[in-house]
Amino acid sequence: MNSLANSESLYLREASNQPVNWLPWSKEAFEKAKKENKLILVDVGAAWCHWCHVMDEETYSNQEIAKIINENFIAIKVDRDEMPEVDRKLQLIVSEISGESGWPLTVFMTPEGNVFFGGTFFPPEDSYGRIGFKRLLNEILRIWNTERDKILNSSIPLSIKVKTENEGQLNKDLIESSFSLLTSAYDLEYGGLGKSMKFPHPKVDEFMLAYSAWTGDDLGKKLNNFTLIKMFEGGIFDQVGGGFHRYTTDREWLTPHFEKLLIDNAELLEDYYIAYLATRKVEFLEAYNLTYEFIKRDLENSIAFSNSIDADSNGIEGGYYTWTEEEIKDALGQEAELAIKLFGLRKEGGVVEDRKVLRVDLTEAKKLINADVNITLQKLRDLRRKMLEYRQKNRKMPRIDTNSYSYPNYRLAEVLFQSLKIDDGLKIIKNLTPIISRRLTGGKEGLLEDYASALLASISAYEVTAEERYYSLSLELYNKLKDFFKADGFEEPNGELPYGDMPNESANSLAVRGILKLSMLYKIDIEIEKILSKLVNSDPSFVSGLLLSAGSIINGIAHVVIVDEKDGRAEVLHKEAITTYYPLKVVEKISDDIKDRLDSTLRAMLNENKGKSRAYVCIGNTCSMPVFEKEKIKLLLKTKLS
Repeated sequence: MNSLANSESLYLREASNQPVNWLPWSKEAFEKAKKENKLILVDVGAAWCHWCHVMDEETYSNQEIAKIINENFIAIKVDRDEMPEVDRKLQLIVSEISGESGWPLTVFMTPEGNVFFGGTFFPPEDSYGRIGFKRLLNEILRIWNTERDKILNSSIPLSIKVKTENEGQLNKDLIESSFSLLTSAYDLEYGGLGKSMKFPHPKVDEFMLAYSAWTGDDLGKKLNNFTLIKMFEGGIFDQVGGGFHRYTTDREWLTPHFEKLLIDNAELLEDYYIAYLATRKVEFLEAYNLTYEFIKRDLENSIAFSNSIDADSNGIEGGYYTWTEEEIKDALGQEAELAIKLFGLRKEGGVVEDRKVLRVDLTEAKKLINADVNITLQKLRDLRRKMLEYRQKNRKMPRIDTNSYSYPNYRLAEVLFQSLKIDDGLKIIKNLTPIISRRLTGGKEGLLEDYASALLASISAYEVTAEERYYSLSLELYNKLKDFFKADGFEEPNGELPYGDMPNESANSLAVRGILKLSMLYKIDIEIEKILSKLVNSDPSFVSGLLLSAGSIINGIAHVVIVDEKDGRAEVLHKEAITTYYPLKVVEKISDDIKDRLDSTLRAMLNENKGKSRAYVCIGNTCSMPVFEKEKIKLLLKTKLS
């Protein structure tokens, strides 16, 4: 057993019985490499990663390969969920060197800790069209022993800074050109970006929807809706149990790698809920509900929510999620033939390990069932419930990484509050303090993504509960977040953070969005527009979250103030404000109880028209007259969405 057995990381613990003498990423490991003048081999992966498991089982468990590594390298294992700051830096450098990125990430470093080569998956012998790891190790050792200067002169230090782009202008031209670039990359046949493997890009979806809200051009809304329907119908969505897999290997959203991550599902929960608020399409509400039910059923634990679910079950990739016709007949009896048609078992494609990935075509489904969309969705729900019961009874659940990391949990809390699942949100933030750690249970100091997502969760808690402690906590978290602020943006203590959505919303985008929301409630002292202008000049698919913030500054952030006169009417106004779509808004309920800490504008709202609960809608620097009916809030927040 190597030194990983007592790690908190499930990914590291899973490697504790491998013959490689793995060490965790630590100062001691790098000092050992320098002292022994040995090259460093770093493996970066995650408990949910299918190809990480394959490389562990085929390559790192190979005794001959382990012998080469143990005699000539210092081997370090990294869990990317535990140390995303290390992963991002290594991904960036390896991508520059070899053009590869992803997991597993295989990195070679000099004894001084400089990167000179890297890639992703390497089989033990030449196969899959890739060089075998044994041959690669021997070739690297040959160059190290005979042509060492080649390695030393081409190596890249980890301390290298990511270059920020030239400062741009925050104006409508930026929004137009960014939208145009995104539409040029859009897959008009299947939705999403690109024409090969597909990742969801929730912030791209939200930016497109916001574009229509700002401009009245409904193309953004149409592209948003088409992508969301296609994902909901595809194999990337667990058609039986709800929730989304991380990505698909094709452009059709059909055949996924089957891992499920909390962070992906939290962001997609938000994506579908926002689209539902904007369109009131029942398909989006059903996608939200099924995903929420999955998160509650499979990821909730005694602390909050678990990090991920593995792709494999009993050694079969996707075995838990894929089906045969015989299994559907066992599960459904007389309804099986309808389900076989509805879930596309006789359509081409979607075969994994001789089993079929389920999919749905809602247009076809309505014809098969001969019903409208509401009845069709209800019939699908009934079939899903029976198939889920069969699956739970007859199959072994894939392994769950029960670590409750702060960042994905706080991202989930934000959307739970906004969708009025308040008790679930409060469970996550029940122990939230201004000092954030990587895990909800404590430990290593939090990163920028942890603090930024905690701020957003705290602000959302204040919006829906109106409890003063969350207002105070948000201010304290903002003061902590300022520790990450440098001249050109936000960065980790050990160096600048690549700021792109990858495709999850970047830490910089989370920080900017949190501070913009807080700026509606409190006078901040960071020039957020200056930061944004330095960050948005990039491929818009990587900065859509930042573009959403930039567009909101240009078009006006909404601040909805509910004055609670304790007459029972404030709750109706408050709920309407929370559940009305607007690209970026903050809702605040105030009363005489807190008048001493309010600024002059809010005090004026509190003191005029007394006697009846009312709402004020402020967009940019302009506030409405008081309104007393919930319908008028929606009218005042009305966007240009058709």
